[in-house]
Amino acid sequence: MSKPAVALAIPAYNEADGIGEFLLEIDDALKSSVSALTIVIVDDASSDDTVDVVTAAAEKMIATVDLVRASRNRGHGPTLIEAYQRALMAGADVVLQVDGDGQFLGADLRRLLVLLEDGAESVCGVRRFRYDPWVRMVMTRALRTYINASFGIPTRDANCPLRGYRSALLAELLPSVPADSLVPNLYLTILASKRGSTMVEVDVSHRVRRGASATGTTWAGPRRTIVPWRLLRFASRALAESRRFRSSLKRDEPPGSPAR
Repeated sequence: MSKPAVALAIPAYNEADGIGEFLLEIDDALKSSVSALTIVIVDDASSDDTVDVVTAAAEKMIATVDLVRASRNRGHGPTLIEAYQRALMAGADVVLQVDGDGQFLGADLRRLLVLLEDGAESVCGVRRFRYDPWVRMVMTRALRTYINASFGIPTRDANCPLRGYRSALLAELLPSVPADSLVPNLYLTILASKRGSTMVEVDVSHRVRRGASATGTTWAGPRRTIVPWRLLRFASRALAESRRFRSSLKRDEPPGSPAR
């Protein structure tokens, strides 16, 4: 069988410490399994040297690196959506996705690719042993319960930022995700399940964030608290947004569909 063309979507924000190493690992893991590899990195107006580090790493890679820098910081959700859109524009057979913080292994991207080649339309990683602050792990467990109760989907890690899609499916689903979404991967999981596509969940390795800081700058605030206030505010906004998304799905359901 011919090897697939692959595009990888990566949102990044202040990842200068670790993204270079991660990109080289990804390039090495995938280069023998693909006919072409395009890595799309959308930098969310980082205030560190992320862009310079990516540029330097690209010179050492076999993959084609498409680096886009946003003019202003928009947050992870809109940055991820743009990365997906640009990855689809590469014309690849498969689109993979991972965040730029390097908390996964390049080898697991290859595992996802094998599953997609074997017939899965979408694949989502499951972080069984996480190296994250306790509050984020608690939120993931709560999200699992919420998605099952509100959307009828018994997924184990619905918002995991290590996943892959056949390009045709992603192109079908992505327009239904609001452009300013806080949690677009969550909605893609829901939409794929509602569509009835073949979705595979696979246990993947998880590690501490690459670089000097194990937590990064996304949830950092002006003062230390047991639970970062930015994370709490984000979770509250995401919950309200997900309820609006659920309402929009119900409006679009044909008459006679089972109630959720």
